[in-house]
Amino acid sequence: MGRKRKANRDLPERVYQKHGAYYFVTPEGKWIRLGVTKGEMYRMMAELELRPAGGYTVTSLWNDYQEDELSKLSPATARGYIKSKKKLLETFGHMGLDQIKPSDVARYLLLRGKKAPTSANREIAILSTMYTYAVRLGLAEMNPCLRVKRIKTSPRTRYVEDWELAEFLSVCDIQLQCYVELKYLTGLRKTDMLSMTLMQIKDSGLYVHPSKTKNSTGEIREFIWTPALRDTINRIKSLPRLAFATHLFCDRNGRSYIDEGLITPRFDQLWRKTMKRALQETNLKERFQERDIRAKTATDADDSGQNATEILGHGNSLTTKIYIRSKQIKRVMPLSMKLGDKARDDEASG
Repeated sequence: MGRKRKANRDLPERVYQKHGAYYFVTPEGKWIRLGVTKGEMYRMMAELELRPAGGYTVTSLWNDYQEDELSKLSPATARGYIKSKKKLLETFGHMGLDQIKPSDVARYLLLRGKKAPTSANREIAILSTMYTYAVRLGLAEMNPCLRVKRIKTSPRTRYVEDWELAEFLSVCDIQLQCYVELKYLTGLRKTDMLSMTLMQIKDSGLYVHPSKTKNSTGEIREFIWTPALRDTINRIKSLPRLAFATHLFCDRNGRSYIDEGLITPRFDQLWRKTMKRALQETNLKERFQERDIRAKTATDADDSGQNATEILGHGNSLTTKIYIRSKQIKRVMPLSMKLGDKARDDEASG
């Protein structure tokens, strides 16, 4: 048995880091260069049919995935992965990759799902993504999550009625009014709304590079001018702002409401404060979330015959249909009354 490592304990057996690169050392003492990143290292090990040993666990896999792949995700998605991996690693972290079976994944969903079904689904989705990475690099033979059925959850059904939105707007300051109007017209996500700058206002329309798809489809979208969009943008441009402030929406000090990592604590506080006031001072009885306006945009667009998928920027129309269906109300014609006609006629004649 070899000596225990004093450093780089997360590396596979017989793999060492030297001069900025990774090497595999054969029993004969030959050093085989594997690459400068862990991704290159594992790909070369797979090509050479060298499987990691020496206690490579799901925790080891998470560490490698975090180093190689997490930066390719949007900041919000990466933040969600980091938050969700805690419970996942508490259960599976000590296990070797080939030890986890589909039955283990199903049992996790069953037990974890009793209290937090949505979180359970999300955590297994992350585990599945990690295993896809592991299989690609030859770290695992199979992905145990693939054929395990997720917990069925109900989508959010809150639909904001026109009068409710009007009541909320009545207590908003001018900037938040403009925000809500632009949100409704475009259906953009909060991060894209708060990231927008004056430079995105072009002669041909409003240009948006959605943060969620920036590292995947890379799609840049242009909202062409309509009278309503132009009027809202003109109101936004006329908002009082300091000379150096370039974001469409910013605080009194000229700072954007979106911070590093695409988090929005100051805007979220403003939304909660305004919603509380609306519930106290208007006829609004039930609060709604900022994201519910995006859902209203999709539902209203579909009701009016517009392409909701195009407006929301979903890659798949099925996503939009599922998103809309839970908020639409199916109108049904009641059956005509026949059985009670004679009784009513008798009562009228008597």
